[in-house]
Amino acid sequence: MSAGRRFLLALLLLPACDRGQEPPQGAAYQVEHPRIVSLSPAMTTTLHQVGLGHYIVGRSAFCRNVDHLPVAGDLERINVECLLRLKPTHVFAQGQENDRFPELQRLGDDNTWELCTHPLRDIDDVQEFLVALSAVFPRSEESCTDHARRLDDATRLRHVAARPTMLIISSGSSLLSWGPDTYLGQLAGAAGFDNLAPAMDWQTLSLEDVARLNPDCVLVPVDDGPPDLSLLAAVVPESRLKTLVHAGIDLPGPHLAALAPQLTEMVDRLGGEVRRP
Repeated sequence: MSAGRRFLLALLLLPACDRGQEPPQGAAYQVEHPRIVSLSPAMTTTLHQVGLGHYIVGRSAFCRNVDHLPVAGDLERINVECLLRLKPTHVFAQGQENDRFPELQRLGDDNTWELCTHPLRDIDDVQEFLVALSAVFPRSEESCTDHARRLDDATRLRHVAARPTMLIISSGSSLLSWGPDTYLGQLAGAAGFDNLAPAMDWQTLSLEDVARLNPDCVLVPVDDGPPDLSLLAAVVPESRLKTLVHAGIDLPGPHLAALAPQLTEMVDRLGGEVRRP
């Protein structure tokens, strides 16, 4: 996302409390000591990365590195008793709009907490989430800006002499491909890869699909532990199977900028090996 787009979004998110205006109802962003409940693993990770982790008092069962905190629910079920006991000032949920979470919205209205929802599908969403965080929590602005700048650098399109073709496929029992509009697809495309995925977002492929597309390499995202490459090895030569390793690679967030050097090195190494008809 461009700096101009982030600046515009920041202006739209600024609280309307200047010039004698009354602050909006439930303006929890003015709380001196926030109490955050995050129902999204990706949001929890981002909150920690921008220096807001110590304000988190509740989590989802899937959030990482916060096992000491009580579980307040997830996007499917809410532990209302636990949520009320935690007395949050902000509740974060991953999604497009507040009306996707009517129970949370009603509870927020009744208990004067701020419901903060945001989609996290691609790098642009992550960038906009950083802008939203810096507007809601001004103390995080410097960190959010720094992370946003790194993501800008990581998604700046490189001009390479030869763009190796590739597929990004998650390992396991189903071959889930990551298209150009996914967060990993955007990073790989910026590094210089040509994504052969038939869909712009996520789509399950068959072994026949992978063989037919015949990419120069298959990138397999790896978070922790060795990946299961047995299915892919049946149709892709071992020399073309590459692991893309980073902690939290399955979560969209600012940490993804660290993948850029790894992807760039792969493109540069493969550039001289690209097959030509």
